[in-house]
Amino acid sequence: MPTLHRHLLIGTILILALNSRGQAQENDPPTTGERPTHEQSARRHAGPPPPEIDSPSVPEGMTLDEVLEQAAGPPPASYPDVVPDDATYVFTLIEQLEYRMRDTGRDPLGWSAQGWVGRDFDKFRWKSEGEAVFEGDDEGESETDLLYSRLITPFWDLQVGARYANEWTSGGGYEDTWSGQIGLQGLAPYMFELDSSLDVSEHGDFSFGFEAEYHVRITQRLVLQPRTEFSLYAQDIPEKGIGSGMSDLTLDLRLRYEIKREFAPYGGLRFGYLVGETADIAETAGRDTGTVFYLAGLRLAF
Repeated sequence: MPTLHRHLLIGTILILALNSRGQAQENDPPTTGERPTHEQSARRHAGPPPPEIDSPSVPEGMTLDEVLEQAAGPPPASYPDVVPDDATYVFTLIEQLEYRMRDTGRDPLGWSAQGWVGRDFDKFRWKSEGEAVFEGDDEGESETDLLYSRLITPFWDLQVGARYANEWTSGGGYEDTWSGQIGLQGLAPYMFELDSSLDVSEHGDFSFGFEAEYHVRITQRLVLQPRTEFSLYAQDIPEKGIGSGMSDLTLDLRLRYEIKREFAPYGGLRFGYLVGETADIAETAGRDTGTVFYLAGLRLAF
C-alpha cells in the first residue's frame, strides 16, 4: 500500500510539472521571425478603399463649365461685401507750424506740410513749405509740389510732378518759377524717413534736395525729432545768389509732447548754414552765412 501511494504521488508531481512547462511556453512572446511584417500589418489594419471619382462634384442641374463660368463672374448681390482693401483715403500732416525766433532780424513764421488722396498704390500727393515775415513789410518764400505718387516697393514711393516756387520781398517784388520734379520718398531701415527730389526749372536749372528725419520715442507721448536737409545745384544762379554745388544745410531738433497722436505742441532749435560758393557770395554781399532759430509750434494730423 505505501508503494501504491508513492507511485501516485510521483505521478501527480510529474503531471503538474508538465502542465507548468506548457503554460510557460504559451506565455513566451513571439520571436522576430514569428511577428508580421509592416506590409502584413498595414493590410490587416487598412480600411475600405476610397471611392473612385470620375469628375468633381457639381451642383445638381449644372455642368462643370457652367460652374467655372459663374465662379469667374462677379459675386451675386446676396453675397456680403468684400474686404475694402482698395478704398480711397485722404490724409494731411502739418509737420511744422512754428514761430522761428532769432537774436537779430525779424522773426518769420514757418511751415511744412504734406498730404495725399488715393489708394494703396496710386496717390495724388502735395507738399508745401516756406516761411513769411509779417512784421513791417511782408516778405517770404514758399514751395508747393503737386505729384503723382506710385508705390514701387514696400515703404517706397516714386513721385513725378511739378513744383511751384514763389518769393516776395518788402519792396513789392515778386518772382515765381515752375519746375518739373521726380523724387523718391519712403522709410529706410531703422525707421529713417527720407525724401529726395531732382528738379529742372523752366529756365533749365538743375537742383537736388534731400531731407531725412528720425523719431526718438522717449516715452509714449514725448518724442525727440532730429532732422536735416540740404540742397545741391548743378550751376550758378546769380540772380538768386546761389552758387553751384552744395548751397545750404539745415539741422533741426524738435521735442514734442503728443497730447494726442494728431495734436502735439513742440519746441526746438534750428541751425541754418550757407555753404560752398553760395556762402562766398553771401559773405561778399555782407549777409550772414549762419543763423540759429528758437522754435515753438504745433504738429497736426487729420
